[in-house]
Amino acid sequence: MKSKNILFIIFFVFFISSCDNWLTQEDTTALSTEQAYSSISSINSIAANLYSRLRYEQDFATDNESYDLTSWDEATNNSAYWAFANNKNQDYRAYYDYNLIRDINQHIKCLKNNVGSRVPQEYKTYFLAEARYMRAYVYFTLVSRMGGVPIITEVTNYTTNPLELAKPRNKESEVYDFIASEIDEISDSLSLAKANVKTRATKGSALALKCRAMLYAGTLAYNNDISINKGLVLPSGATGIDKSKANNYLSKCLDAWWALQQTGDYDLYKKNSDLASNFSELFINKSDNPEIIFCKDYDGKNFPNSFTMRAICREMHSALKTGAQINPVLNLVDCYEKVSNHSVEPINPYISGDYIEDMNAISSSYDYKIFDNPSDIFNDRDPRLSGTIIYPGSSFRGKMLDFQAGLAIKTSTGYTFKSVPTMEDLTNVNVAYYNGIPITGVEGPHKDSYYVSHSGFLLRKYVDTTPGSEAIGASTVPYIIFRYGEVLLNAAEAAFYLNQNGISTYREKSTRDIALQCINKIRTRAGGSSFAITSSELTLDEIRNERRVELAFEDHRYNDLKRWRIADEVWNYDRNNPNAVMYGLWPYKIYAPDDPANNKWLYRKVKIQHRGSESDKGQPINFNLTMYYSTYPITAGNPYIEKNPHQ
Repeated sequence: MKSKNILFIIFFVFFISSCDNWLTQEDTTALSTEQAYSSISSINSIAANLYSRLRYEQDFATDNESYDLTSWDEATNNSAYWAFANNKNQDYRAYYDYNLIRDINQHIKCLKNNVGSRVPQEYKTYFLAEARYMRAYVYFTLVSRMGGVPIITEVTNYTTNPLELAKPRNKESEVYDFIASEIDEISDSLSLAKANVKTRATKGSALALKCRAMLYAGTLAYNNDISINKGLVLPSGATGIDKSKANNYLSKCLDAWWALQQTGDYDLYKKNSDLASNFSELFINKSDNPEIIFCKDYDGKNFPNSFTMRAICREMHSALKTGAQINPVLNLVDCYEKVSNHSVEPINPYISGDYIEDMNAISSSYDYKIFDNPSDIFNDRDPRLSGTIIYPGSSFRGKMLDFQAGLAIKTSTGYTFKSVPTMEDLTNVNVAYYNGIPITGVEGPHKDSYYVSHSGFLLRKYVDTTPGSEAIGASTVPYIIFRYGEVLLNAAEAAFYLNQNGISTYREKSTRDIALQCINKIRTRAGGSSFAITSSELTLDEIRNERRVELAFEDHRYNDLKRWRIADEVWNYDRNNPNAVMYGLWPYKIYAPDDPANNKWLYRKVKIQHRGSESDKGQPINFNLTMYYSTYPITAGNPYIEKNPHQ
């Protein structure tokens, strides 16, 4: 067996610092199987290659990592808007990597049969458990996209007749059962890697995987009636999980949360007393961070991260040609509750009524609320808003950013709106000023230029605060795959469903109390003790909203709406559906000499429109029934092929 050698030092730097063998790499490309498995360093190289092939949609090292953040209702891309979402079909996120499964199975076989005497038994035990963890992760990726797939745990040899290797699909439930049983068998064997290890398999990462997988399985079973009504259940069980299995999976989700909690190794990040700054630091501070359970790391050189280059504010990218590509939308901003009354109150910039304006409109007679400062409209919002999103009046890297869509010139009947023709015109003194006053800010928003906000917002989460990290590949911010905050939300949702299903206790604790306590740990970290909710406020909608705001831009929203079986209803390609159409909030400085409103601010709520043809403007997001399960691969003559629903 040969393995491509990738010098994945980052995977090992924080593993076991007292053992230099973990840092030693060998070229395994020209070694025999016995030689490749003769030392810790050579086995590390093989494991590193396998880790590098695990699938993450938002991989900060790729060219397209921003697209999946901007395909749905959390954000828009500043040049393509939501066209990516409308171009999706059943092939979207399709994943069927049995080459990786075979290579992991081969790795497991060699670890059992070919490890040399130089490798201590405790390391061999760890390596075997680590390989099974990676295989369980791959199977979770497969089942969450494709439904039931063949469970193959032995090495299959290539043959001239591929039908000899054809296997029937396992039931969707059987794949989830396999993942749970694998984690149960291996979690204690991962103890060699301590909790401060974030980039290789640990007991914590195994339990976090089980927690997420069992929530997915449990909610699919809980919502099976909806699946049946939408034609998403195959008679074979390859898709769809019987409702009777829900409590078992949901209890296993709580088992994983409980076991992870009992380790005492993980907690919410609470190092900064400022709640908004604390939340944003969680995603960029790798040092002594108790919340990160498992992540993909970058060093900005050998392992480049270009996410900050794409997401950073326009004025902090010297080239002005790559930043501001991720523009959170008002739809998401509206979901951040008011701290004072725990209510979700959409932002309304109008005194009477609530309007949606055309981005191209140049005048209005609406009665606008007037603000002394651009940030005033966001007062009393959940601190996670400013920890996740940069809005008008926000600072980044110690500098207040220049958000201004244009001037609102007061007239006898309302306002006339004036902005620069393009953002390139900001340097043209002939068109960038009106009576000596700047018309548009460096950050926009603006409708007809690239690399500037089009929604009125920019992203803060995951954006590196280190000067220079906006250069191509230069950021060292990790991509977090599992964190303790998600585990708490998983447990809260599972406990809530169990309570709804008549299971009132878990380990002699009230399931409703467990749900409430887990939610309130998240909420009090976000907004302080007054932000905790009462039992009467605990609803499924509350839990779903908590996931939306806490986990925004962490690649959960798409999967959450799928497993809740409501994605086709939320993103239903309806121009009149406020969930399927994206909105922005544009700030204007008021120009009204000798008027008390002069130099104050108003906002316009706008429908974000496509830069292309008129027919594309206002195009809503489109998720249809074919997308609940990706296209199952077809092999001619395979007697076991069973297409996915609506395929």
